[in-house]
This record gives sequence, structure tokens and C-alpha cells, in this order.
Amino acid sequence: MKNLTIKKAIFFLGILSIFGLIFYNTKDLFLGVPLSISTVKDGTTVTDSFLPISGFAKHASILEINGRVVAMNKAGAFSDGVVLSPGYNIVEIVQQDRFGKEKHKVFHLVAQPSSSVATNMSIHYQ
Repeated sequence: MKNLTIKKAIFFLGILSIFGLIFYNTKDLFLGVPLSISTVKDGTTVTDSFLPISGFAKHASILEINGRVVAMNKAGAFSDGVVLSPGYNIVEIVQQDRFGKEKHKVFHLVAQPSSSVATNMSIHYQ
């Protein structure tokens, strides 16, 4: 009798392990592809007109930043940049997986570039 309950416990643990392994391998199909951006935060005020963007898009087949396709390596890491206009800017990052599911991340940024152009207001012409 005791031997029968041990066999049942091992059987249920095996079935549970198989279902856990199936979910782990197909979770991107159900939950979508993970997208992490490491250099930008929403609502940030930046002082440079060029914004470097890097991150990780695991299992993505297409990655776009503001409608422009960005190259990724095999692991899903990418690094690119966006030129910001002075004032309010919207940066949209879209990734698509091989099943056609998309994930969007939108960042609202304010660019206040520092004046880096030298000007001379007193010009003397000869």
C-alpha cells in the first residue's frame, strides 16, 4: 500500500514537470516576446539632441524604432539612437515576433539641448 502512494507521487511529479517544461518553452507564444530598454525612461528631460537606445528583445523577428528597422544580434541585443528635436518628442519602439504578435513601448521625452554652437555677435567687416 505504501509503495503504491510513492508511485503515484512520482507519477504526478513527472506529469507536473512535463507541463512545466512545456509552459516554459511556449511562454513567449502566450505572454508575448519580452522587451527591455535600458537607456531611456518615460518622461525624462534630456540635454543632448542624440539619444542612444539599447536593450534586449528576446525572440523578436523585427524591431523598429520610430518606424525604422533596427538590427539585432542572435541573442536579441540591440543598440541604436534617435535624433531629438528641441522640445517634446515621442519615441516609439515596436517589436514583432514570428507569430505576428507585437509589443509597443512609447517614451515621451523633452529635449533641452545645451547651446554648443559658438557665436560672435560683434563682426567687423573691412
